[in-house]
Amino acid sequence: MKKPQVPNNEIERLKELYSYEIIGEMEDFNYDFLTQMASQICDTKISLISLITDDKQWFLSHHGLKARETDREFAFCAHAINKPDELFLVEDARKDERFHDNPLVTGDPEVIFYAGIPMVNENGFPLGTLCVIDNHPKVLNEQQIQSLKMLAKQAMNLLDLRRKSKELNQSNAALSKTTVLFNESQRINKIGAWELDLETGITIWTDEVYSIHEVDLSFEHNKVNGIDFYHPDDQPIISAAIQHTIASGELFDVTCRFMSAKGNSKIVRATGILWKEKGENPKLLGSFQDVTTFIKDKERMQEALAKNQALFDASSQVCIISTDTEGIITSFNYGAELQLGYSANEMIGNETPEKIHLKEEIETRAKQIFPDKDLSELKAMDVFLSNPKQGIAETREWTYVRKDGTHFTVLLSITVIKQNDIITGYLGVAVDISAIKKAKGEIGKLLEVTQEQNERLRNFAYIVSHNLRSHSGGISMLLNFMEEENPDIYALELMQHIKNASDNLFETIKHLTEVVQINMQTEQNTPSILLKPIIDNNISSLLASSQNEGVEFINEIPSDIEVIAIPAYLQSIAMNFLSNGIKYSSKERESYVKISVEVTKDFVILIFNDNGLGIDLTRHKEKLFGMYKTFHQHKDSRGLGLFISKNQIEAMGGHIEVESEVNVGTTFKIFLKYEKN
Repeated sequence: MKKPQVPNNEIERLKELYSYEIIGEMEDFNYDFLTQMASQICDTKISLISLITDDKQWFLSHHGLKARETDREFAFCAHAINKPDELFLVEDARKDERFHDNPLVTGDPEVIFYAGIPMVNENGFPLGTLCVIDNHPKVLNEQQIQSLKMLAKQAMNLLDLRRKSKELNQSNAALSKTTVLFNESQRINKIGAWELDLETGITIWTDEVYSIHEVDLSFEHNKVNGIDFYHPDDQPIISAAIQHTIASGELFDVTCRFMSAKGNSKIVRATGILWKEKGENPKLLGSFQDVTTFIKDKERMQEALAKNQALFDASSQVCIISTDTEGIITSFNYGAELQLGYSANEMIGNETPEKIHLKEEIETRAKQIFPDKDLSELKAMDVFLSNPKQGIAETREWTYVRKDGTHFTVLLSITVIKQNDIITGYLGVAVDISAIKKAKGEIGKLLEVTQEQNERLRNFAYIVSHNLRSHSGGISMLLNFMEEENPDIYALELMQHIKNASDNLFETIKHLTEVVQINMQTEQNTPSILLKPIIDNNISSLLASSQNEGVEFINEIPSDIEVIAIPAYLQSIAMNFLSNGIKYSSKERESYVKISVEVTKDFVILIFNDNGLGIDLTRHKEKLFGMYKTFHQHKDSRGLGLFISKNQIEAMGGHIEVESEVNVGTTFKIFLKYEKN
């Protein structure tokens, strides 16, 4: 990480900065408005007005960030002020040698994108920046940059105005009027300002007022009665408020229903003050804001709170208990009353959760957490809240004790309750898991029996496949001896049938053995292998057959694609689908088998696409991958290839999909796992 350089005129710059007497002051809406606007214009999560002191950067406004300051050595803004006439831009801090290991980049708030405009005062000193920040790379367009420069200048203008106002003590009436109008018009985001001359009736609107009314800037508002835009039932409210302010000089602030020029219903907030200046007509100055979204969000929040409260009160299967910071119970829901036998009145304000816990369990847990402490010095709440106080939510099994002394096991989660980042209490949510624990024990016993049965089945499968293969081999060998010794007898049709039956038996046992091996295979040691060489090798092996049948192989698999697979299985799968493409090719057209891949979040999809005979999926889809199922009259069709391939694919954690149309072609999609970067 590269520390920021210190400007050559640092002593004078700091003296100029401290002359504003702004460091440490309370937050001000005027600056917050600018940072909100900057974030909206640049579409970033964070925007700051940052002032660089001798040892830190202090945030005059911090939109989207809770912190109000950071160390100067980590501050991007401390770099920016070294070039006061330029935009300081970092599009991806992770790739910038100055910042890639900066803790503000590697940790919270994850500063990846940064754009800062130095705030240079009228004496030429850069005091800080107005900057926008995001946690992913960004590029700003020229319009955004120009807007950011304007906002930075406006922020500097506000600081200069504050200092001048402080020096002049608001002695300039014209400046005071401008300040009031400025503060009112920009006090809240997306707010308009208006002025009404009480003598002439002439009004002045800012652009946002036009926008809220949904009229263009050429609209002649002096020829209409602005009150008419309000809902008929609310027109008396706004009229009365204005008249009261004119008569008393008191500020008015009302929220009313409103109808725009385009007929859209809104809720608006209007404020106004009486302004009198010597030699000028009295005026009303005010703000005008569309608060429709705010009001609806507030209503939704209130509705959600009401639902949460109803849920809290209605839950009869869950114990929900909250406490204050000392552990005294502050809420005790209906479920807790039902399951524990205590009433809320008995517990709230009188007891701690220790009353419903087993003492020996608390002591055991205390020894685990505080092995070196005297247990007599500890309270039960120290044990319960050890982790939550450190910001670690805890979920643990405990035994609850009912009022009648009976016990039941619960899974208890304890979290902190915070307001403005200050812990105000703790919340415990407990679910009775007695039945679950009982079922878990029974399931454990069942699993033991199942594992034993699976092991017996595995041994049986191996024995059957081994013994059948031995006997089948013996029969084949005896038939071979008979052929050598009695060729005439062997030529009989009956003996040929016996020979064919023996060969078929041998093939069946061979396939059975393959299926057994597939089903017993695990993925634990499955390697990651390149896919293209496997396909190339199989294409090479089948080249003579493909040329003889007039089938073209088109391998579009990239050379760097890897999959997690058992090599022998992958070889077998490729051979099966390539040979099927030859076997079931159409004689009516030039045939091909195209091999390609698609990569998704979880799989590499190996695709075999041909223009062969196709399969009638309406008739055969349910039995497509069954053993000994065939769908074409072909002398070499055994009905085992798809069955074995499907088992091999699933043994490697994948699956297979098929699309086909008769006399058009077939597409098999084989989903294989791969190692993600």
